[in-house]
Amino acid sequence: MISFRNIKSDELEQLISKLDENIAFVNSEFGIELKSYGTILRIAINAIQQETIENLTERLSINKELENGLEDAGGYTTDYLDENNPKAELLKILKYLQDDLPKRNVLVNYLNKVTKKTIAVFDTNDLDFISRQIRNRKVEIVPFSSLKKLEIKDKVLVVHSFNGQKDFDYLYNLVNEVVLVVYKQEKNLYYKCLNQRKKLIESEIKSKDRFSICGIEYKEVRDNITDISTTINGIVSRLDEMNGRAYDGFKNECDLLLNEIDEKLIYKIVSDVETVFLESNDTVFTETGELIKAYKIKKGNRVRIYPKEQLAENLYQVAVETEPDVFGTVEEHSAYWKQLINELRANLGDELLYKKLKEKGLKVLPTTLVTYGKGFRKFPMYKNDLRAIFKLYYLDKSDNEIDVILKPILKSKTTYSSTMIVLGRGLKQELRLFLKKRRIGEILAKKNFKENTLQAFINDFMPLHTVIDKEAFSDDIEFLEETTLEQIEL
Repeated sequence: MISFRNIKSDELEQLISKLDENIAFVNSEFGIELKSYGTILRIAINAIQQETIENLTERLSINKELENGLEDAGGYTTDYLDENNPKAELLKILKYLQDDLPKRNVLVNYLNKVTKKTIAVFDTNDLDFISRQIRNRKVEIVPFSSLKKLEIKDKVLVVHSFNGQKDFDYLYNLVNEVVLVVYKQEKNLYYKCLNQRKKLIESEIKSKDRFSICGIEYKEVRDNITDISTTINGIVSRLDEMNGRAYDGFKNECDLLLNEIDEKLIYKIVSDVETVFLESNDTVFTETGELIKAYKIKKGNRVRIYPKEQLAENLYQVAVETEPDVFGTVEEHSAYWKQLINELRANLGDELLYKKLKEKGLKVLPTTLVTYGKGFRKFPMYKNDLRAIFKLYYLDKSDNEIDVILKPILKSKTTYSSTMIVLGRGLKQELRLFLKKRRIGEILAKKNFKENTLQAFINDFMPLHTVIDKEAFSDDIEFLEETTLEQIEL
């Protein structure tokens, strides 16, 4: 049985409606899709921490998807849009949510009052925060990854987001009582999925054979749900298209969706040890061994920075050994694009190759392009770079034909990236385990790390930093220094 704890917010509904109108306007007038705006909105309405909204606001501020689209459409600026500016509207939504966070308020209030044994599912990034908010011993707080392993019989399941068909299929088939703490837009998405399920059943009920047997005509009783944000519906459709591995990753950490956005929010962290560059969603260790996102770092914090480059090579080998069939395909696709870029380089030379790829949409600098097809990199840094290589190689093919060729290769790129994220998260959890309890986890044990070895590794590569300054900026490929870019890519 599924029930709802509604989050009433007329103001939010009005803001989302206006955002939909503005996005539709720039799409019809200039052909701009603004896919990243749906991603940002999706994460924002799931948010239960103000820091999450602050991070999204910083991201939106440096996001140039709208500005670049207007420039490409004829040299327009956002001033031309006046009241039809979707960026201004999305910033209003973020400001409203940051000030009030209606979902957090309703959710915390509800969980602190429940009297039945309850399992509440949260984003991994929110576990520490929500554990401090919920004082009810009847409530067990878990991440999505743990949910499938738990005994949930006779317990109420509380979920505070709904993301389309895959969520519906899981929740609809549970025998548990399920409570969805969601906004009206998310509730209507649920009913849209429910109506689609009813349509499948009705196709059988309305058959001629059934009518000839019983002589009773079936009359539809479904409600026609139309009040669904087109922006939210768009991102939900993309979630439905995700493969299982990527979708499970998203369910565990909602902000993994931000990896799809080409522009990255980078922090320059100045400490008493060195200056480092971290992506917004990179994680670091606190002085006590807890994990926090880079966007939560503040001046004066003492942190240990996870050395991705020292353990990255081992990560992929773990994946290959675990799932050779899946990663056999990944290896084939990785070899394929490298073959194409190296053939193009041999025919054109580095200088002309860069010029022609740039015309096709390449984002990186010449010095980074030189590394493509060589070394440890399995795939290009950006999807646009991969598309540019195939467009240049297959000059006789249309964009639609290129997309068909690219689809399985992009899937392998996503599989590789999401797997590395999962394994990286596993290693970070094992480092956390050691920092807090001095225990060696399974992955590190397989790599023959002993206590003294791991402590030496931490001393050498993860010293405590005292943060002196923190600066946020975009990884604008045209202006970033190559040394900075290299640190970000690792």
